[in-house]
Amino acid sequence: MLRLHTPIVLSALALAAPLAAQTASAASSPAAPAPAEQQTQSDWRETWAYQVGMQAVVYGYPVVKNLTVRHGMIERSTGQADMPLNTWFHSRRASDHTDKVHSSVTPDLLYSALWFDLRKGPIVISVPDGGGTYYSLQFMEMYSDIFAYLGSRATGGKAGKYLLAEQDWKGEIPDGIAGVLHSPSPTGLILLRVGFADRTRLELAHALQDKVTVEGIGGAALDHGRDVLDPVAPGTSPLPFFAMLNRGMTENPPPAKDAALIAQFRSVGIGAGMPDDFAALDPATRKGLARAMGDGLAFLRQVSIAGGNAKKINGWAYGQADWGRTASSNDFLTRSANQSFSGMQEHWIEEVVKLRAHHDGDGELLDGSKHTYTLTFQPSEIPVARAFWSVTVYNGEYDLVENPLSRFALGSHDTAMKRNKDGSLTLYIQADPPAKKLMPNWLPVPKAQFNLFLRAYLPDVAMQQQSYAPPPVRKVP
Repeated sequence: MLRLHTPIVLSALALAAPLAAQTASAASSPAAPAPAEQQTQSDWRETWAYQVGMQAVVYGYPVVKNLTVRHGMIERSTGQADMPLNTWFHSRRASDHTDKVHSSVTPDLLYSALWFDLRKGPIVISVPDGGGTYYSLQFMEMYSDIFAYLGSRATGGKAGKYLLAEQDWKGEIPDGIAGVLHSPSPTGLILLRVGFADRTRLELAHALQDKVTVEGIGGAALDHGRDVLDPVAPGTSPLPFFAMLNRGMTENPPPAKDAALIAQFRSVGIGAGMPDDFAALDPATRKGLARAMGDGLAFLRQVSIAGGNAKKINGWAYGQADWGRTASSNDFLTRSANQSFSGMQEHWIEEVVKLRAHHDGDGELLDGSKHTYTLTFQPSEIPVARAFWSVTVYNGEYDLVENPLSRFALGSHDTAMKRNKDGSLTLYIQADPPAKKLMPNWLPVPKAQFNLFLRAYLPDVAMQQQSYAPPPVRKVP
């Protein structure tokens, strides 16, 4: 099977030989136009910039998105989160439809976030004993892969202090440090997720959040500034996406292993240290990049909706087995389209297994304005997870959907759900309320296209190995 993450520019080069042969054959015929009449210098420069620019979108989308989200949390808050660098922000409520971050946030956990900047030195993260409550700290570098975990699974939910440092830091490790975590990029994000059983009773979750702390080595002062890279607004640059990518790659240089790809980017003005006004580029190159900027983002949306190259079964697409580790296999398309575009970052499969459905069992896009649906788990199909499982509704922007019950998901925490007589479990997925007796199992959707996310935290082996088959979403006749 063709790997979808095959670099676009390499695909273009793979076609070069037959195209060159065709051109040579045509040129040898007296009736054929001369090569110079077929293609001007401007033409090839535009084509090259387009090919390389498309791959740069695929490679660099996560860093552009993450810089934009960071700015909206630190320098100019656009949502619930509002904090300086190297400072925890603890959300005291479960996520809901007002959180417009386009990142498929889960309503089943409390989130805390910390944007770290290690350029002035390491930081110390302290975690508590979880006391049986599920929690995880997920460490993301700016290209959206995960490089470390702390918490219920990774460290047994035990208390401890951990040093977070840049990749090449080799300083003296202070006493009392349980481990050193090295970030592949100098800046990045830590997400703390804390479990709860009842959205209206969050005191225990709040207490655990407060026990997760950050400090400098030996109590040294940390950078708590709010001056971060600004997004490039449309109209202020001829190529706003690539301008932001240049800034992001300057702050967070790509790894050495990607040097060959980065060299191609630099040939069209994209890369660390490159100017973000693109004034030195010729008009044809700028034109090619402008086309790539629009087509590249549309392409990522297309791949995201299609589910990428993941295993698909009954209308559901498994999260790829390399989620959170995509860079190690150069799987840049999965990293951008299915990991970042339709979310922000993704867990390792041993922490969480996820399946997304944009389509019903007949292959049609889910649309609450056209149909009502059911999702019936036979007793053997009910997900198995040591922490919890849930099915969540998202709109086309991957945000939670407003509804009369403020119910955004159903799952193992929802003890009011009713089983069928044979032990199966049916969710009623529709925009309008069902009959009163079915209300405990109603999962509200918008009167528009939507998608579903099935999550299993601390999943069983069958889900990790992708041998578990979820039932299809069925239209109600």
